[in-house]
Amino acid sequence: MIKALSLSISLLSFALLAQNKILIENVTIISPHLQAPKIQMNVLISDGRITEITDKDVISYDLKINGSGKFLTPGLMDSHAHVSSIPGMGFGVEPVAIKKPKLVKAYFEQQPRSFLYYGVTQILDPNPGVSFDYFTSAPHHPDYFRCEVLTSKNTFPYVEKTDALSRSMFTYLIDESAEATAVNSVESLVGKVANSGASCIKIYFEDGYGNASQWQTFSTNTLKRIKIAAEKFNLLIVAHANALDMQQLALAADVDVIAHGMWNWGQYNREKDIPKEISNTLDIMINNKVGYMPTQRVIAGLGEVMLPAIVNSPEFLSITPKSLIDWYKTTEAQWFKEELRIGFDGMPDQSISAAFLYGRIGKGNKVIQYLRSSNLPILLASDFPGSPSFANQPGLTTYQEMKAMVTAGLSLEEVLAAATINNAKQFRIDKDYGTVEVGKIANLLLLESNPLDAIESWDSIETIILHGSPIARENLVVNK
Repeated sequence: MIKALSLSISLLSFALLAQNKILIENVTIISPHLQAPKIQMNVLISDGRITEITDKDVISYDLKINGSGKFLTPGLMDSHAHVSSIPGMGFGVEPVAIKKPKLVKAYFEQQPRSFLYYGVTQILDPNPGVSFDYFTSAPHHPDYFRCEVLTSKNTFPYVEKTDALSRSMFTYLIDESAEATAVNSVESLVGKVANSGASCIKIYFEDGYGNASQWQTFSTNTLKRIKIAAEKFNLLIVAHANALDMQQLALAADVDVIAHGMWNWGQYNREKDIPKEISNTLDIMINNKVGYMPTQRVIAGLGEVMLPAIVNSPEFLSITPKSLIDWYKTTEAQWFKEELRIGFDGMPDQSISAAFLYGRIGKGNKVIQYLRSSNLPILLASDFPGSPSFANQPGLTTYQEMKAMVTAGLSLEEVLAAATINNAKQFRIDKDYGTVEVGKIANLLLLESNPLDAIESWDSIETIILHGSPIARENLVVNK
């Protein structure tokens, strides 16, 4: 019997360890279902699940991890991350990525490790794109769940694409006039989504960025048909909507989750406090118990990419291939910054950055505070990378989203719940995930600091446990 487990466990031993009984001894358990931390507990893991939690001695085990002075939490779930997207390039089908196959390869090899490095053991991808198999075929990756996008040739995001390769990301194209028996009808396509193994449907409620309104949205009748078909197949509906009128449209369609903060207040954009029309809309969200994803890092990523120092972020060094960091410093990599500048009519970069970091984020924070005051569960969802911005990097963006929640006024206990049990309940996987309890899948984190003392404790991960197999965080560092 091996009495101690070195924290330099090789990733090559992953499959073997999953079959062993692993004891985490004398650890403090931090879990959202507990009223208070449970100290000096012994947690036994067998066949990838938690099989015993006790304050008594455990005699039979194969490997032991000393948890003295450490904290055991559930693994984190980011319920909005796009694994086909490459920061600074796009979804992997844009010309920038096509020209850089070596950079793309290096990124996709590291990406799942980077998520694990920051403790993300479950991911929901609401728009898988064309390259998610890079992620799911990796030797070690967070458990992967996905939505599939329903759109049409007349609605966003399909209407924004200009080339066939980009349009290939959208395979569930609805003909709104088609009868239910037609192959491209609402009913047929929802059935295909269900049969594909997806957990949910994503609909874009987007008629134009900001205050623009040049694009069509689905008709009320089509939205009703989608809802009826989704309920038949037990699929949740996740709505992309970040403006007041679009979130109102999504709520009228009886969606289950709204992805994105309400950053665009339309005629109320100059208001400092939440106007009545907005609070009334949020009250509907609360009363209908609609899940809410603030995704503040979307806006932060747009603001930070305009800051020249962002490419030298020390956090990038552990999770971003050096070749990619070097490319971010080239003139070619500034293409997205140039696009942002066009939309701001010659404003200085610093002013553009401030417009995102202080204006729109401030509105999102007010909405979070309002929803929090009514006890609506908030969901950890980074929408990584959120745009072609290279300011957002895998795993790091999830951690930064947690920090943004604290800035918005959530307590550390609320952040813990948002990152674990709230997501698990919302997406109906709480039987397996979300808490440290017997019977749950052993996706766990061993931290050196208490995450209920400081949000920075989530960056003190020592060991990631994935389906019962421990991985030392240091072994997930890029190029190691």
